[in-house]
Amino acid sequence: MITGAANMDGAIIVVAASDGQMPQTREHLLLARQVGVQKIVVFVNKVDALEDPEMLELVEMEMRELLSTYGFEGDETPIILGSALCAMEGRRPEIGVEKIDELMKAVDTWIPTPVRELDKPFLMSVEDVFSIPGRGTVASGRVERGTLKKDAEVEIVGKGETPIKTKVTDIETFKKSCDESRAGDNSGLLLRGVKREDIRRGMVIAAPGSQKAHKSFLTSMYVLTKEEGGRHTGFHENYRPQMFIRTADESATFTWPEGTEDSHSKMVMPGDNVEMKCDIHTPVAVEAGQRFNVREGGRTVATGLITRILK
Repeated sequence: MITGAANMDGAIIVVAASDGQMPQTREHLLLARQVGVQKIVVFVNKVDALEDPEMLELVEMEMRELLSTYGFEGDETPIILGSALCAMEGRRPEIGVEKIDELMKAVDTWIPTPVRELDKPFLMSVEDVFSIPGRGTVASGRVERGTLKKDAEVEIVGKGETPIKTKVTDIETFKKSCDESRAGDNSGLLLRGVKREDIRRGMVIAAPGSQKAHKSFLTSMYVLTKEEGGRHTGFHENYRPQMFIRTADESATFTWPEGTEDSHSKMVMPGDNVEMKCDIHTPVAVEAGQRFNVREGGRTVATGLITRILK
């Protein structure tokens, strides 16, 4: 969910009319907010299984309240009540096909077309890597910023101290070969002379010299409360969870910055906003201002920003 949502411009959150909001609804809303998704459209599904209009009204009211709690515009957000099953089976169009059309219209009008950073150096996070026999290695992902032309020189950064220099010999976007890839596209890049095992998910493909991999940085983060799906108890320094940055997923160690009083006994509690130093196991391409999420044992523990690169 996180590595997917990190690449999103907007989202549709689906809630079953029969169940209402579930714990994962809250977690998904929180994560969407943390990775920078500004606008959400809600689809209340399975209304064919719930004929009581008062219950539907209650589900809608609860969703608006929940959206407001997580910083979305609860009163204005479009909430569409329909049935995906009716749409699939072609029956009861007033709650089936017509509602799906209404949902897509709401997406078009409510979720703004994002401003793309086309003038900045090219950067793409690698989501997937595969080999095409006879052609070479393809890395795919969503282009975060900049534009890239065919036959351009690039660097693959992360997982090691030195970047891998290579050339992009072909670009494919939505199964069509094209001359350039630009911010917002989901593209596959054919890389010359790169073995499949040299490149992994979480690395970035960037314009030469524009990115460096780092292992240590200062962070400012918010620790989720139990109600938000976070930890029930606090943690001390040398805490070792998993850290998610763009599409990378690394084990990290959190310690107090130098000069912190009582650093050995000081504890971080759910709901705290803290400044901590983070060291990750293998270098990742990061920069100041980069968002990240921290997870442990299947739950999101904290979310935050990288404030300063140390090394």
